[in-house]
Amino acid sequence: MRCRLRRCAARRRAAPPAARGHGPAGAVDRRGRGVLRRRRHVLPAPRCADGGLRSQPRRGGAQRAQGQPTGAAHRAPAGGRLVNAHRQPLLQVLRAAHVRLGLAAVIAAGIVLTLLSLLTLRTYVEQNLQLVARSIAYTVEPATVFDDRAAATETLALIAAQENLLSAQVARRDGSPLARYQRDGKATHDAALTHLGTLLFPLRAAAPVVHQGTNFAEVTVQGNGDVYLLYLLKVVAAVAGCMAVIGWWVSRLSRRIESEIVEPLNSLASLTRTARTERSLGLRAPPARVHEIHNLGEDFNALLAEIQAREAELVAKHDDLKVANESLSYLAYHDSLTGLPNRASFLQHAARAVITGRGQGSNAAMLYIDSDSFKSINDSLGHAAGDDVLIETARRIRALLRESDVVARLGGDEFAVLLAPIRGAEDATRIAEEIATALRAPVTSSRFGAIDTSASIGVAVFPRHGHTAQALLVAADAAMYRAKTSQPGSYCVFDSELDTESDAHLA
Repeated sequence: MRCRLRRCAARRRAAPPAARGHGPAGAVDRRGRGVLRRRRHVLPAPRCADGGLRSQPRRGGAQRAQGQPTGAAHRAPAGGRLVNAHRQPLLQVLRAAHVRLGLAAVIAAGIVLTLLSLLTLRTYVEQNLQLVARSIAYTVEPATVFDDRAAATETLALIAAQENLLSAQVARRDGSPLARYQRDGKATHDAALTHLGTLLFPLRAAAPVVHQGTNFAEVTVQGNGDVYLLYLLKVVAAVAGCMAVIGWWVSRLSRRIESEIVEPLNSLASLTRTARTERSLGLRAPPARVHEIHNLGEDFNALLAEIQAREAELVAKHDDLKVANESLSYLAYHDSLTGLPNRASFLQHAARAVITGRGQGSNAAMLYIDSDSFKSINDSLGHAAGDDVLIETARRIRALLRESDVVARLGGDEFAVLLAPIRGAEDATRIAEEIATALRAPVTSSRFGAIDTSASIGVAVFPRHGHTAQALLVAADAAMYRAKTSQPGSYCVFDSELDTESDAHLA
């Protein structure tokens, strides 16, 4: 402002006296200097050659029309360089646009993959916990039915530790706990991870313990979110790594001419959408002329192949786990040598038969079978001969029974037979006689020839000789002991008076 005032004063001094405000008589305009001092912010309007005022355009309009920024008229040479510095080359603009578009697409794909991974993992966690709860319910069913707290706690702790559960509980129908499990030794970071895992995954599942159509208890499990959360973090890290790699390739592809880039990228994007929406993991990106786009397509193909292999691996592991669970379930309730049910399975069948007989008023019988010469066969011919005798004994007994009857190997050379239902004790004695006769025939072995053997049988009838499966088994065992001591190879029906000595011996 002061510079403009000084230039104005200099022009007034250089002007003729008339122009400086002197009249014809040379009188001085006394207002000039005083007005100038009082109105230093008012600039004098430029004058034309004839002394008239020249109109001055408004600042900014003409300058904007000429492409100059407002207020830069007195810096025209520098202003030209400044305008050129703000304008970017077309290649740089296209590259920046490609980079922004690529980053947006990569981030969107990463979010979609992360969400899909989270949803898939949530589904897997929910199904796995439900399967574990059902497995526990199936395993603790006998202990729940007999209200065996120790067996239920032991079974629950074993399965919960194997499945890495945080807690598990078996509650009776009235809500009182039968067995509990709680993992010990949680660290601070474990607690934080567990809390975060609880927010992301459904970590609770429940399954009823059903026996004969009746709900005896309910199993509640709480999973460990640490494992699933760590797996999710690995997936997020892998997605972030893929996003970084894809972003770098996009920046390289932006250096190409757009006509050479758009079509391959559109083809790859279409393939990505098809693979993601239709789960067509067998699709592959075709070769491209541009080296970078070709590498990007190969990486994408490798990623699809890895995902496809991972899914196939997960399916194979699931099938193997299912087969292993079925095998373990079979081994838990069957004898490996003869293929017959074991003691635990036999007692379950017997308990169900007792409950059915008590409700319907029907009879049942239990036969306790013990070999008379098994020890001598093992000592003289060896355990291989004993195995042949056991296998043939199981086959002969099974051949004489109905489909509804149950024969089991209790252990060693001891077998048990459950006959349910029967009309009376005469049915049980008839079957016992047939089994004793069949077992008196020599066993023909391809390695040891004919092996002489026999078995003693004890008979107990429900409900006359016992009201529970365990009581019937004890009574049949006592009757078998009397048959073995009196006449090996025969059978005896339980008699409370005659088998008192046998009961004392068994106790």
